[in-house]
Amino acid sequence: MKGERILKERLIVVSNREPYVFRRGRLEKSVGGLVTALDPVMQATRGIWIAAGSSPEAGPRSKVPPEAPSYTLRRVFLSEEDLEGYYNGYSNRFLWPLCHITLDRIYLRNSYWESYQKVNRVFADAVIEELGRGKAIVWLQDYHLALCGKYIRARRPRLKISLFWHIPWPPHDVFRICPQRVELLEGLLANDLLGFQLESYRLNFLRCVSREMGLKTDLKRGLVYYNGRTIRVKAFPISVDFEWFEESASTRRAERFLERFKKKYGLEGQLLGLGVDRLDYTKGILKCFDTLELFFAKYPRYRGRFTFIQVAVPTRKIEPYLSYMERVRKRVESINRRYSTSRWQPIRYIEGRLSHEDLAALYRGADLAMISSVYDGMNLVAKEYVASPVDLKGALLLSEFAGAAEDMPGAILINPYDTEGCADAIKSALEAPMEKKRETLQDAREHVKRNNIFRWVNEIIKEFKCIP
Repeated sequence: MKGERILKERLIVVSNREPYVFRRGRLEKSVGGLVTALDPVMQATRGIWIAAGSSPEAGPRSKVPPEAPSYTLRRVFLSEEDLEGYYNGYSNRFLWPLCHITLDRIYLRNSYWESYQKVNRVFADAVIEELGRGKAIVWLQDYHLALCGKYIRARRPRLKISLFWHIPWPPHDVFRICPQRVELLEGLLANDLLGFQLESYRLNFLRCVSREMGLKTDLKRGLVYYNGRTIRVKAFPISVDFEWFEESASTRRAERFLERFKKKYGLEGQLLGLGVDRLDYTKGILKCFDTLELFFAKYPRYRGRFTFIQVAVPTRKIEPYLSYMERVRKRVESINRRYSTSRWQPIRYIEGRLSHEDLAALYRGADLAMISSVYDGMNLVAKEYVASPVDLKGALLLSEFAGAAEDMPGAILINPYDTEGCADAIKSALEAPMEKKRETLQDAREHVKRNNIFRWVNEIIKEFKCIP
């Protein structure tokens, strides 16, 4: 396997999402960087992955991977009421907009917090049950499980526990909006190791701890002293499997897909822009469309020559995501109605999920990719894109408010709130000398190749080994 440093202890990973999903009577591997990175580690440690189950017919446990069973997937089944309150409610109608500083989207009810506490206890119970009397390292994943470590610690005080917070951590002036802020901090400080995407998020967390709890912290070394314990707080920027995207983009299959795609949408001979985003208001799709509308108005010579492909992946089936999806659809219709000709549309809108193989082909074929997030923990599309154009012909326009802008060189940074500045950036990227594009993109590719998803997990595993 690609991860070289493997733990001697058994590893228990806890996440909301399953690494293998039961569909059509069989187990299928979930798509995503976390599963890509952790699946080989779990196989090597013969660990246990605890997640919210989506298919009761699969039963509470499965041995995975199905082709070579080596670790256990333990499913926790939640009632619709608990799922609504814990996941749709507190996690995604409160914590998500709070941490992404989209404060007008926040909606909170007491029942959400009650469900969040209850479900975190359910996950903690599952950990204790699977652990038995043995030793292990428990690795919690993301904002859904902020309290879980506290509930585990109360029953197994000497257990090694860690949590990685995948989304941004806001500054204190934003975090203090949270009515349960002290309870969340206490829950997180029950872990021995806390991981964040960026140095700035790490510092935000430490300052929140200092301001809200008056605890002694060491900002430089990333230490918090609490209840006789020392908690380490580190930044670990997540990444992608560079080699997989590079190889997938280089195949004859990718070339054939791109040929068929261009023919289907009448894109032969066109300059191509690309956006790949979940239909989430934090991704700034509407701001991207504002930019495109101004771009075609200001630079009419690109009408009929440049087409923007927007792959929009539906996400949570609740408000405000459903209404946001409708706004995106209507915006596409408005721009296409204004500028389309009998042979050309400015935006080709694809609503749905494409395979990673197809995305790698599109990444390679795009003359530029645009990420216009208003706030983003990392944004792995940026890293997937730079791993894929093996002929070095593309350019990445990256929001300065995406975590990847702080972590990765080789992108053209844009401010999605500066509509005209973004429109001008598209023109500059399309007209830049090829040698300049190659040099810039190569810097990004070398960084992602060196700092890939396997290095990310290995760096965290090294920190696990330092927990006393």
